[in-house]
Amino acid sequence: MQASLALTLLAAAGLALLPEALAVPRASPRRSLVALALHTAAICFICLCVLLITGRVRFSAFVAIALVALMAGVSNAKYASLREPFVFTDLSLFMQLFAHPRLYLPFLSVSTVTAFAVGIVVVLTGFIVDTPLAHKPVGALVLALCACLAAGYALAARLPLTLNPVDDQKRHGFFAVFVAYLLNGMQFSTARRLRSALAAGPFASGAPQSTPDVIVIQSESFFDVRRLADAINPTVLTHFDAARRESIQYGQFAVPAWGANTMRTEFATLTGVAETELGYARFYPYAFVRRACAALPAWFKRGGYRTMAIHPYYADFFGRERAFKYLQFDRFHDIASFANAGRVGPYVADMAVAEAIVSELDAPRHKPAFIFAMTMENHGPLHLETVQAGEGAAFHTLGDDARWHDLTAYLRHLANADAMLGHLLAVLRARRRDTVLCFYGDHVPALPRVFSGLGCDPTQSDYFIWRNYGNASAIQKDLRAEQLGPDLLQALEAGVAGGLTARLLHQTTER
Repeated sequence: MQASLALTLLAAAGLALLPEALAVPRASPRRSLVALALHTAAICFICLCVLLITGRVRFSAFVAIALVALMAGVSNAKYASLREPFVFTDLSLFMQLFAHPRLYLPFLSVSTVTAFAVGIVVVLTGFIVDTPLAHKPVGALVLALCACLAAGYALAARLPLTLNPVDDQKRHGFFAVFVAYLLNGMQFSTARRLRSALAAGPFASGAPQSTPDVIVIQSESFFDVRRLADAINPTVLTHFDAARRESIQYGQFAVPAWGANTMRTEFATLTGVAETELGYARFYPYAFVRRACAALPAWFKRGGYRTMAIHPYYADFFGRERAFKYLQFDRFHDIASFANAGRVGPYVADMAVAEAIVSELDAPRHKPAFIFAMTMENHGPLHLETVQAGEGAAFHTLGDDARWHDLTAYLRHLANADAMLGHLLAVLRARRRDTVLCFYGDHVPALPRVFSGLGCDPTQSDYFIWRNYGNASAIQKDLRAEQLGPDLLQALEAGVAGGLTARLLHQTTER
């Protein structure tokens, strides 16, 4: 019986390579023995777990193979939209699929969903047809499980990985890389490395020497879309252009995300730490933030600031509600604060976020404010939005062809983001209180078909740092996401006269 079970497990491991071969990007057929051994150990572990529960040998093998096929299908859907395969931290976002289905389900094709449904039927049929073992050797199965797990940890530690999922998958195969990331990434060393990186980051020490109000806006899917083609109306970003001309610094913004994964750009901006310093935490850093740490809001708080976050979506999304407390935000205004706010499409309008910022600035207080606001209006999936005939003419000259509908929907929201900027800048120009505004896009939108149709491949967003005090000529300087925070702090201290005005106004307010 033991020999028969061993052959079944090995056969399952071999057959699981077939659906795994469908995962994109395609893996090289020439893989190292370590990768193949890790793949085998993981398949055997899954088979033994199911066998321990059901007592059905062939059914257990089939479940393992079907699971690999399911994961490969999900990975392909993610890769098609976001250019990244399915990675281990995506498991922690699984419950969000049910809590926020609009953000995930539309990216699954009809063929993928059909395949999932057929697979479920086949699995259930297999369970009914297969005959359970008359005597289940529980002790032997538990020992085998422990052996597979120990082998998996040892092999995962030996697999040479770059932590670039695309490159690693091409070299070692989808399933082996997924398992290696999971086993390596879920160790205590991941959280320790994150804490060490933050402790050595630019906000670990020091405090503000001047006290202007500071606003940082993370604009959903914002970038200067006019770089794509001359066919796009240049006036779509009129206020953005004015802000750059008046700013002290602006440029393109290299972000650790494409089409989604906002929290990666967000974390880099708030902590000043590059993703290369985070190890396995780079894929979902908030999941590993479990204690107070050095970050931009903590730096401002040491200087006597009141720190707050504004986001017109659910506070538990990406685990922000928990993580933001450790980053030292005093308050977090989420979707509950926007119950009566206007919407454009399915999400709260950008203009409502601007009004919330102004409301916070005008509220009675005895401390300077650091406000970190994240917009939501331009969040996809854009292909679910309705585009009226002729609407695109206001934004581009590409016509009403269906392939440009997503671009039209995107530009509609981008124009609203620009209008939000115009409103906010008008308010800040008229303020007597010294104020700094930092604005950036979290990533380019997930519009692969549009980009392909235009023959371009954008990867960078844009940013600017603006203030209503001090005289300075705009400097064009391209940045990486982790560099924005330190440059923002330099902008606070630039202009001695402006800094003195801020302190005097602050003292007057306190009296």
